Amino acid sequence: MPDDGYRKWLGVEYTEMEDGHAVVHMNVRPEMQNLRDVCQGGVVASLMDVAMATAAAGGNYDTRLRPMVTQELKINYLAGAYGKRMEAVADVIKAGARTAVVRCDIMTDKGDICATGLGTFMTRRVHKSDPDGMAPPKG
Repeated sequence: MPDDGYRKWLGVEYTEMEDGHAVVHMNVRPEMQNLRDVCQGGVVASLMDVAMATAAAGGNYDTRLRPMVTQELKINYLAGAYGKRMEAVADVIKAGARTAVVRCDIMTDKGDICATGLGTFMTRRVHKSDPDGMAPPKG
C-alpha cells in the first residue's frame, strides 16, 4: 500500500526508518495553518501519528516489518508550530508481543519543540494490501 490519500496530502517524507526509530518530515503549506500562521494541531498530531507508527512497525507502509494500528495517542502542545517545515522524531520505549509504547517530539524548522507525545500501537492482522511475506503477529 503506497503512501497515498491523507499521508500523501500531508506530504510526509521518511528520513530515517529503523525498527524502533523513525524520523519523518513534512512541509507546512498555507492550508495547514490558522490565521496566525501556526500549523493546526490536528496536522501536528497526524505527523506525530505517522512517525510513531513507522517506528513501531519498523518502516512505512511499503517496508514495515509488522502491521500496526494506533490504539492511543496523547499529545502535549508546548508552543505554536511556526515555520515552514516540521520534523517528528519517534522512538519505541517498550515493545511486547502485541503492543508497543512510543514517544515522539515534533520540532519546527526553527529548532523549537512544539509538541511531545506518547502513543500505544497494537499489532493487527495481516491484510491483503500488506507487503508480500509479512509474518502474522505471534501470540
